[in-house]
Amino acid sequence: AASIVASCSTVSSIVQNTLPFSTNIVVTQGSPANTTLSAVGAGTSISQIAGSVNNVKDIRLSTATMAVTSGSQSMGIFKNVKVYLTSGNNEILVASRENIGDNIGSSLSLDANASQVLDNILKSGNSVQQRIVYELKTAPASDLSIKTSMNFSSVPVTQ
Repeated sequence: AASIVASCSTVSSIVQNTLPFSTNIVVTQGSPANTTLSAVGAGTSISQIAGSVNNVKDIRLSTATMAVTSGSQSMGIFKNVKVYLTSGNNEILVASRENIGDNIGSSLSLDANASQVLDNILKSGNSVQQRIVYELKTAPASDLSIKTSMNFSSVPVTQ
């Protein structure tokens, strides 16, 4: 019985797909501190990533990170961050991070909302955007380019 469980587990991990998704935003120099701000970045639709929306289901966020790709300050400039995925009139909070440390460095792992199924957003046929809501501790000394990278897990649709 133990070998059957191990075999099923192995097969399950092989058939699960990992789908990458990333967007870029710019936090402009002089953006006000201690104020809720937001930025929108366009992403790639699931049909562009997976080939067809009919190939996958049960899409969930597995990991999310944000990184400074250009600029002189670290992710420690952020007080908190929330990442939403939007498509049409649908918007879902997919990742967040509160109380970000000052010395976090140029990359930040976000807390992923892995319990949320995202099929209705990513398979809607509409363009998918990422809205980032954030609060800064201090105003940036220069423009900061920020890249948000997310990986989604999914299950293939079997006919």
